[in-house]
Amino acid sequence: MSCRNCGAGLEADGIDASLRVATCGHCGSLHELPRDALSNQHSGPSSSSPQKKTERLEVSMPKRFTVQRGTGSMEVSWKVGGIFHGAVLLVIAGGFANAALTSGLLFLLAGSIGLFYFAIVRTFNKHRIRVDATGLQIAQVPLPWPGARKLSAAQIEQLYATEYQTRSQSEGHGNRSVRSSKYYRLSATKREGGKITLLSGLSDPHQALWLEQELERLLGISDKAVAGSHVQ
Repeated sequence: MSCRNCGAGLEADGIDASLRVATCGHCGSLHELPRDALSNQHSGPSSSSPQKKTERLEVSMPKRFTVQRGTGSMEVSWKVGGIFHGAVLLVIAGGFANAALTSGLLFLLAGSIGLFYFAIVRTFNKHRIRVDATGLQIAQVPLPWPGARKLSAAQIEQLYATEYQTRSQSEGHGNRSVRSSKYYRLSATKREGGKITLLSGLSDPHQALWLEQELERLLGISDKAVAGSHVQ
């Protein structure tokens, strides 16, 4: 199988059977895999079989999303965090405020105010995407937060989903451990050149794949190789 975005071969170590997705080792784009592809992988490839290009599969809508559809338009929204996330951040913000008032270190008070605002955002905000044939808008609402995007359909050449990892270190009892977490982002290549990240921090690859599928459909974009990528 080969990547539908850049044409590079999809390798076995890039396949996650539990999630039924494959990650291209060349461009990082995601692909949802059919069940028969996984069974073929376990049985081993045939030396005489030609490499098959991965076709676009219909990705089911993730449960986390709330979708409202109109004629040729769609609005997708989902919660940024929740009450638990907000409560934890409020406790931390309160600790900073208490330390600032008792020690006289006013810069801690500024940090407390920032954490308090972040706690409110994590509790009440939602991601919202609006798209129709003219373009798309991405923002967090109702409280303002960095990362808002507005692109016309004429600016967008291609959408694609990719996987990335974050690593964090922790130490305890003289031992150091490294924790790696996988996240997913939705990006776009622009007709005038360059790439832009539209969304990041998605926890499920199918969220990114479904958004890629539905946004391209409404924007009238068909699958093709990402500009500048290697094509076999």
